[in-house]
Amino acid sequence: WRLVPSDRARNNITVVMGFMPSWWEHEYGIKFGRNFHLDRKFHVDSLVRMEQLLLDRFGDLPDFSHGEDYSGGCAFERMWGDALIPALFGCEVSFDGPSGHPYAYELGLDDSRVQGLTIPDIESHPVTQSLRPRGDREALGMKGELGFEGVINVAYKLRGQQLFVDMVDAPERARHIFEVVWKTIDEFVRMVRTWQDPLVDRPTYFVNCNCMVNMLSPQMYEEQLLEFDKRFAQQFELFGIHTCNWTVDPYLDSIKQIQDLAYLDMGADSNLEKVHELFPRLYPAVFLHPEEFRSLSPEDITKEVTRIGKALGKGYVLLSDLEVGTSDNQIRAAYEAAACS
Repeated sequence: WRLVPSDRARNNITVVMGFMPSWWEHEYGIKFGRNFHLDRKFHVDSLVRMEQLLLDRFGDLPDFSHGEDYSGGCAFERMWGDALIPALFGCEVSFDGPSGHPYAYELGLDDSRVQGLTIPDIESHPVTQSLRPRGDREALGMKGELGFEGVINVAYKLRGQQLFVDMVDAPERARHIFEVVWKTIDEFVRMVRTWQDPLVDRPTYFVNCNCMVNMLSPQMYEEQLLEFDKRFAQQFELFGIHTCNWTVDPYLDSIKQIQDLAYLDMGADSNLEKVHELFPRLYPAVFLHPEEFRSLSPEDITKEVTRIGKALGKGYVLLSDLEVGTSDNQIRAAYEAAACS
């Protein structure tokens, strides 16, 4: 929501990039361990430094955007990572894995514990207290975005692989998990939005992460999970879906049932013609897989971004999770091709 392709001052195709923690450590010695995710001052100081490093290195690129201005000291960009909501349910979280991302271990709830699963005490939870604004300055609005994850992703952390068995053999049990997770995410996100926008000056927004939906048939998604996406769309003025770089085609007819979808990302092999047909007001976002991107020459990147740009018309090219070994020339080729699209 920070970039608006319909803004006439911007190019039609907006590139958004992000780097893996290993890239930051390799290039600048910045580590994404426990301190980055839990120590507020260390977190903000790191963000400010990272922001300036990106500006110095890539600030001359067309339409380059580095996100929020963190210099005011009020930020919680990805604190707790994707482990945030699982931690509310009691999942053990490791902050020291080789990926640099917090990792929530599966809770492995058995049938009886699933039956007793309820919404956590969000207001007084230690995770909430670690994020809550402190003092008058922070109360004016926290910057950044948290890893709220999504219904299917969190449900899997709670139940494990047995969740997929439940969806076939005990759908009411799976539905109970989904229901509790949905209510927890919804309540937590709306609480955080009041921290970020205490004067209610901006539209409320949320992107549900459906990273694991491609492990389900389109029918299972429509019958067991689409309802929760529809509910999110009713709760927030701007609602979107993150698909985690898979081909979205089999699910498009179901997703079309969501009113006024404001964001949808997808893999590069998705049928953009059909996306435009079903969502004429949407500016789609297309991922370039980081390993594939790293393997392409700048010339091939120019061709691929140009191809995607023509199919998009207006929208985003997402260079997420860029890894060590990705060259500046490759990144520059992507931005320059997008500017010409």
